[in-house]
Amino acid sequence: MRDSRLSAIRVSILLTVLLCFLGSSCSQKYARHYKELEYPKLGEIEVREIERVTLPNGMQLFLLEDHELPLINVSVRVRTGSVYEPAGKIGLASITGGVMRTGGTTSKTGDELDEELERIAASVETGIGLNSGYASVSVLKEDIDTGLDILADVLMNPAFRQDKIELAKVQHRSMIARRNDLVGMIAGREYDKLIYGPDSIYARHTEYATVDAISRDDLVAFHKKYYHPNNVMLAVWGDFDTKQIRKKIEKAFKGWKKVDMEVPPVPKIKYDFRKTVNVICKDDVNQTNIYLGHIGGLMSDPDYFALILMNRILGSGFTSRLFRNVRSRMGLAYSVFGVYSATYDHPGVFYVGCQTKSESTVKAIRAMAEEVKKMTESEVTDEELGLAKDGFLNSFVFNFDTKSEIVSRMMTYAYYGYPLDFLQKIRENVEKVTKADVLRVARKHLQPDKMQILAVGRPQDFDEPLSVLGTVNEIDITIPTPKEELPEATVETAAKGRQLFAKAVAACGGAEAYAAIENYVVKADFTVTTPQGEMKVATTTTFVLPDKLQQVITLPMGEIKQVLVKDKAWMVTAQGTADMPESQRKELQARLFRDWTALFRKSDADGLRVQYLGSAKVGETEAEIISVAQGEDTTVKLFLDAKTFVPVKQAYKGMTMTGPADLEEFYSEVRDISGIKLPFSAVVNANGKKYIEWKVTDAKFNTEIDPRIFKKP
Repeated sequence: MRDSRLSAIRVSILLTVLLCFLGSSCSQKYARHYKELEYPKLGEIEVREIERVTLPNGMQLFLLEDHELPLINVSVRVRTGSVYEPAGKIGLASITGGVMRTGGTTSKTGDELDEELERIAASVETGIGLNSGYASVSVLKEDIDTGLDILADVLMNPAFRQDKIELAKVQHRSMIARRNDLVGMIAGREYDKLIYGPDSIYARHTEYATVDAISRDDLVAFHKKYYHPNNVMLAVWGDFDTKQIRKKIEKAFKGWKKVDMEVPPVPKIKYDFRKTVNVICKDDVNQTNIYLGHIGGLMSDPDYFALILMNRILGSGFTSRLFRNVRSRMGLAYSVFGVYSATYDHPGVFYVGCQTKSESTVKAIRAMAEEVKKMTESEVTDEELGLAKDGFLNSFVFNFDTKSEIVSRMMTYAYYGYPLDFLQKIRENVEKVTKADVLRVARKHLQPDKMQILAVGRPQDFDEPLSVLGTVNEIDITIPTPKEELPEATVETAAKGRQLFAKAVAACGGAEAYAAIENYVVKADFTVTTPQGEMKVATTTTFVLPDKLQQVITLPMGEIKQVLVKDKAWMVTAQGTADMPESQRKELQARLFRDWTALFRKSDADGLRVQYLGSAKVGETEAEIISVAQGEDTTVKLFLDAKTFVPVKQAYKGMTMTGPADLEEFYSEVRDISGIKLPFSAVVNANGKKYIEWKVTDAKFNTEIDPRIFKKP
């Protein structure tokens, strides 16, 4: 029995081998080269008809039934946007759009709306972008009445509660503080400024000052100006009956009356083609992010269809010229790209770019510029055009794979005044594009000799100076922070300020004792108030005067080291070592400047500006106020006990986890350590609210310091 089973197995193996051999032979005999393969013409895509309805109040509806799942989705488009916010209040539109939802309505708070939606597993969201406001609802079919009622309430009756406005501002300040952390984001943002202009509505961005200038009244006025039913489009798709859903929508928005209004057209762009060479210095990177190009176009341009293919051939995908030549053949970049962008209502941006090592920066710029130039000199090949068409047309079906894409796109076309079958027209016209068309639009729309160049990296490491390409403009990306506004000093206020400063130094140990300090180590426990609750942190801070600082922060999730050596700063974590962004480095330098001991040690230093600011009460203590400033951005106010001249408080503008704030440090438990007075306890308020409480657990002067702690790993 066993032998027969083995024999059967051997026969099976033999047959398998023979079949594989024969199959291989046959496949080799009849194999065809991939270029010889023929494919049938792509089938027609059937687009479901969408019902369009305009309600008596002017609201436009786009309705598409889909009974596959018991779900209903709603997407809202409002004709507004940040293009209409004043220059001094950039961020107004975004904050308005967010707080419409988080701030709740006049009848329910945002938290109450969250609870109600959570009970029915639904969502309602709102927002405002560059050129439109939006809202959405996703809900089970059985709960559509509740979902529509909440949506209508949010759009019609937002309460704009002050606490949610403040939270939104905190979030914006946090984003501003981090905006220079990622090199790619810097390059894209600043390149838009080069093309559109730094003050253009298409390139500008929030600053601390513009966010601070926004009030609740501004939000109310912005909403009142644009949120009316005859300025709203609403798309609905899902498991519903068209007649019934229309009635439900009319019921939910009952009482919302249309008004006479006219939204102005978006501003026009005036662009002068010119060559410029620009650099942003980032010393904490070893590669360069490069952009070069100029203004792009509009989707309504008859050349748009040929430009789609020109773009794919030049820089989109693995078969593009940039990928094949700059990346693969020349090995100049891992990431290389090209985009001729066109938008609905204003010209997009044309750019080619890459990330390359610092030492090949100029070579990469020349290589990409050469590829752009070649596009204008001769026709593309049959293979290039065929691959570009196939890539576009074969992926075309994915524009119709969900009902949400179909109905939302139709609403978008209507919003911008495009024909509702615009997508189908793209396909039809792309199929007709010839090699001659690609060359024609390249020559018409590309200006290889008038491209603006931007390099973000370390210029000292470049293979050649950027000046070989033209006059170089260095772009400053410093984040403007609110500065301390001080009265102009007089001879009298400066003299009195100096006198009080000297008295404070004498009261806390004397100039001679401070001059003898070379280093000190302070250990402290911090309790930090965060939006998520209190967090306890242990720190050990080592000062080596005049310009070195190391702070070791022990968190529940591990240890972080922050190191400052003159103008260099870095952070060491379990993930490795990284240079600190400029904003964090400057804050660390300001921290060293403000430190009580370090400040008193250099009380007679050149360049230190001191003045008397008057008197005030700190709690029950009468205090004399002086300001001490260095440079343009570093200022601290000292509140000195009027009797002892020991500081009882510091006040300054500084950074918190959520952006800049007015900070106040209230000192207590001042002790004498080796003849030097130190505060052993303090409470720090940020914008009037408790932010940090710290207590010193140990302090030592002129101790032995391992110099290796200031060596970058």
